[in-house]
Amino acid sequence: MSQIFISYANEDTAFARRLAAAFEHEGWSVWWDKQIPPGMDYAQVIERAVNDASCIVVLWSQHSITSRWVHTEAAAGADRHIIATVVIDDTPGEQIPFEFRRLQAVNLGDWHGDETHAGYLSLTNRIRSILDEPPQPMPASKPAAATASWKDAMSSWGTGKQRGYRIGAAVAGLLGLGSCSEALDYGDSEMLIGSVVLIGIAVYLLHLGRKPG
Repeated sequence: MSQIFISYANEDTAFARRLAAAFEHEGWSVWWDKQIPPGMDYAQVIERAVNDASCIVVLWSQHSITSRWVHTEAAAGADRHIIATVVIDDTPGEQIPFEFRRLQAVNLGDWHGDETHAGYLSLTNRIRSILDEPPQPMPASKPAAATASWKDAMSSWGTGKQRGYRIGAAVAGLLGLGSCSEALDYGDSEMLIGSVVLIGIAVYLLHLGRKPG
């Protein structure tokens, strides 16, 4: 008896093998290799393995969404509420068989065996909940860098992209103020409009310079 039964299309054997190895590294027993012993009926062996499993992991792909075997195995898992679904390629959610779309599928399209991958950790925690095992803590997400204040943007050059935006804002602002003064002295309305545009550009660049560098 295996704890986990992996349901997949034959074309996805390489991915199933990689996932089975990762599961075994977690300490779980896995049934995934559909090699049937001589003299045994294929359907009977599969049915027994499905019925004996404590969790059924279904790998959805462009190949498996049309597989009668995968549909049947997934239905058995859903009926017993022991199913965990995974999308392993770029198959859109609307192409997953209708009766399984309500189940939240983990996307492992970019997974290559890394056991710290966020999607893989989400999948293993789903399996742990089915097996009645304690969940593994998810890695803390890195907090987003804060946006700088207007005062900071006007009083320092910042770093990275901030520096470029702030320098651009300073240049545009100085040109705008200078031309504004001249426009007022000479009563030139067109120059005044141009200076206002430059000051507006300076404000916009300064706003961009508030974003994390």
